[in-house]
Amino acid sequence: MNLRIFESVDDLLRAASRTIQQSVQQGARTLALSGGSTPKPLYTMLGESDVLRAVPITWVLVDERYVPIDDPQSNAGMIQATLFARGIPERQRFLRFRTELGDPVRTAEEFEREWHALGIDQLDLVLLGMGDDGHTASLFPGTPVLNLEDGIAAAVHVPRLDSWRVTLTKPVLRRARLRMVLAAGEAKQPILREVRAGADYPIAMVTQGVETWWFVDRAAAPE
Repeated sequence: MNLRIFESVDDLLRAASRTIQQSVQQGARTLALSGGSTPKPLYTMLGESDVLRAVPITWVLVDERYVPIDDPQSNAGMIQATLFARGIPERQRFLRFRTELGDPVRTAEEFEREWHALGIDQLDLVLLGMGDDGHTASLFPGTPVLNLEDGIAAAVHVPRLDSWRVTLTKPVLRRARLRMVLAAGEAKQPILREVRAGADYPIAMVTQGVETWWFVDRAAAPE
């Protein structure tokens, strides 16, 4: 496990911002972003970079709750309010899940159609989080979407939350050139310890055996 431990969340986010911008400088052009509270300030940092805004980038949403984009729980809405607070640059694109279609399966199909229309082959970099139950993206323990070995996107019902999600599939995340996982807070420490020991959580299924950099604050770091 390529584990990078930072003394604070602020230090973690600044390092993640530098890494993402360096990846873009080195040629990364297709970057996938996850939702959540931890990366929100990171997206604001990235959106303030004039250098980054000048580069032709396709930003891809990793997953989405099945809510309207103006709902406070919308990942796409959060990214539009942070990364794209100044608007989407002319040379950039944002591939999101169109929940306004009103049908999770149709939304996943439309996302996949747009993916191919944009000519995306694989992701250069994908930013992931990790839930306290070991989920990442909308790949939750025990859900059938974990068994998919092809396809770009899928709809999934999460019984524990009694809600629908749409998400990139496990093989798409594993094919990315690089995965960055952000984990902050004491609640993440037990799961991180188990993943490090070989537990078969969804985050492990996505990251084991492929290049992954873990950005962890001191509170989440295993002993």
